[in-house]
Amino acid sequence: MKPKIPKMGPPETRLADIAEVFTGLGVSREDTLERDGRKLPMIGVRDIVDDAVAPMEKLDTVGFERPEKASAYLVRPGDILVTGRGTALKFGMVGPETEGAVASANIIVIRAQPTVEPAALYAILSSEAYRPKIELLRRGSTTLLSLSAKDLAKLEVQLPSLEEQRRIAALLIEARDAYRAAIDAAEIRRNLARQLITQRLFGTMK
Repeated sequence: MKPKIPKMGPPETRLADIAEVFTGLGVSREDTLERDGRKLPMIGVRDIVDDAVAPMEKLDTVGFERPEKASAYLVRPGDILVTGRGTALKFGMVGPETEGAVASANIIVIRAQPTVEPAALYAILSSEAYRPKIELLRRGSTTLLSLSAKDLAKLEVQLPSLEEQRRIAALLIEARDAYRAAIDAAEIRRNLARQLITQRLFGTMK
């Protein structure tokens, strides 16, 4: 028999041992109707774009006669969101602009323990090494695949030292901020170009 080759890198641990993993809140059709009571912003699959989660003001709201029902599903900065249903597997990390929104039943929330850097865990789970592993956990037809929090919690991950996690987190945040700044700058240039073109075609518009 050939001797087993030991795995290189940090030891593997279950995701459930380093983070809380849970599915968002399910709502009935009645909850989406206009009604008295408090309306809360809710995060759906479409609200996760380019590794980010839409800010509160861009989220749809859902009415709750008893808002306390949603309290356990309010997201916090650093929470990692994964789509639990849909054709595309999407990842997003919650920022301050989305704090307090409600995760819907189509979203799985991964909340890292205090001893784990959330951004580093996000980088690991959304990487090219781990994305295929998570894809294999999804079930259903090709048009509607589902991922359960229970299955995801069993995923084995290699978590580096806290010092290395901090380096990874800093790199991820720097790259994300640079990407968003570039997108914002491109949007400004595009809007300016449209205004200039409109002025040349039709004159100054009041």
